[in-house]
Amino acid sequence: MNMNVTEFATIASAIKAAYPNANLMPDKRSKEIWYTMLSDLDYVVCMTAIKEHISTNRFPPSIAEIREQCANIAIGKVPDWGEGWEQVEKAIRSCGMYQEEEALKRMDETTKICVKRLGWKNICLSENIVADRANFRMIYEQIVNRSKREAQLSLGLKEEKQRLYSLIHQTEQKLLQNEKCGENDG
Repeated sequence: MNMNVTEFATIASAIKAAYPNANLMPDKRSKEIWYTMLSDLDYVVCMTAIKEHISTNRFPPSIAEIREQCANIAIGKVPDWGEGWEQVEKAIRSCGMYQEEEALKRMDETTKICVKRLGWKNICLSENIVADRANFRMIYEQIVNRSKREAQLSLGLKEEKQRLYSLIHQTEQKLLQNEKCGENDG
């Protein structure tokens, strides 16, 4: 549920009270920008994020920091890559190379994606498990970071980005068609 102007005023007051020496939201325009960038957030989640920030940081939050903390609250605890790798090792021991489907059922979504990218059979037959674990970690952390970053964005911004991606894709397709037509003419 989006926060209303009164709820935002409470949040702005809390930030200003906690950081009285900071020159935050000094005028109407800056308050409007802050409200625009935070209004899609749930008030309770945002207030929780603000309380956490105030409890753990000497400096006032930026809009990005507030959105990041709200996303972390909304996502909940994400297993780290070590927990994911542990799932892989357990699945190898219990399922073996030929029961890939069963092995994947025992893994969380992020771990499944990593295993699919690396290849289940490749992992099972690997002679360099240290390199596989390092590659798994790199992929896992990239996926988690991308997910967290996406969770920080407002729905409106996600939709705007999607429209731009679609427009770019359509333009690229038209350019490719024009190039093919030019090749056929020549």
